[in-house]
Amino acid sequence: DYLVVAGGGGGGAGYTASTVGTGGGGGAGGLKTTTTFGGSGSTLTLTLGTSYTLVVGRRGIGAGPGYISTQGQNSTFENITSTGGGGGGSYNNANSSNLNGGSGGGAGYGTNFGYGISGQGNNGGSQTVNATQYGCAGGGGAGAVGQSFTGGNVAGNGGAGIAYTAANSITGSALSLAGGGGGGQPGNYTPGLGGDGGGGNGGSSISLNGDNGTANTGGGGGGAGHPYASGNNSGNGGNGGSGVVILRYPSAYDLQEQSNSGITKTSSTPAGLGITIDVFT
Repeated sequence: DYLVVAGGGGGGAGYTASTVGTGGGGGAGGLKTTTTFGGSGSTLTLTLGTSYTLVVGRRGIGAGPGYISTQGQNSTFENITSTGGGGGGSYNNANSSNLNGGSGGGAGYGTNFGYGISGQGNNGGSQTVNATQYGCAGGGGAGAVGQSFTGGNVAGNGGAGIAYTAANSITGSALSLAGGGGGGQPGNYTPGLGGDGGGGNGGSSISLNGDNGTANTGGGGGGAGHPYASGNNSGNGGNGGSGVVILRYPSAYDLQEQSNSGITKTSSTPAGLGITIDVFT
C-alpha cells in the first residue's frame, strides 16, 4: 500500500504600494492512496532486486508583492505521481498556469481560481468582488473545494484535506493531510483559515504575511494580507508544506535506499501485524 502526497502551493500576494490588494491561498498537494485506505489506487506489486524512484515533493514558494507564487513539486513512487498544489492567486495574474495543480490555488483580485485534478484534489475558490480592497479565496484541499470570497469581512477558508483516524490510517496513527491555504484580507478584517490538513492561515493587517503550510502534509500556504492604507505593500504569501510518501509492506521484505538525496526515512514495525511502515519526508 502507498500514500503519496505532493508539495503544497505557495500563497499569493497583493501589489506594491500603489494598490491595496491581498492574495489567494495556495492549493494543497495532490493526494493518492490505495483503496485499502479510501483511495482509488490498486496496491503495487514490486519485483525483488529492482530499483524504484521515489521523490518527495518540495514546497511551493509564497509570492512577494508584485510577484506570483509557485506550485508545489510532484511526489512520486514507482508509477504513482501526485501533482504539486497550485499557487495562490496574486494581483492580476489572471490566467497564470501556476494556479492549477493537484488542488487549485484560490483566486486573488483580478485572477481566476486554479483547477485541481480529479482523484487528487479540488479547485480553489473564486473571487467575485471586483474591487482591490476586498479579501481573496481559499485554496483547494484534497477533501473539499476552497471557499470563495463573495464580499464581506471574512476571506475564504482553505478547503479541507483528508483526515485519517488511527483505525483507517496507513501508519496506524491519526493523520490529517493536504489542506488548502486560507485567503488574505486587508485591514483588521478576518483572513481565511487554512484547511484541516496543514493549510496555512491567510494574512491581514495584524499579521501581513500568510502562514506557511505545515511541513510533510502537502498543505497550501496562506495568502498575503495588506495594511489597508495606500503607500504600503502587501505582505508575502506563505510557503506551502512539503509532501510525504508512505509505504506499507510485509516485513518479510526490506526496502533499501541506494541514494537518499536529502530524503529522511522513518521505519516502524507495529507488533503482531507482520508489516513494515516507511515514512519518507
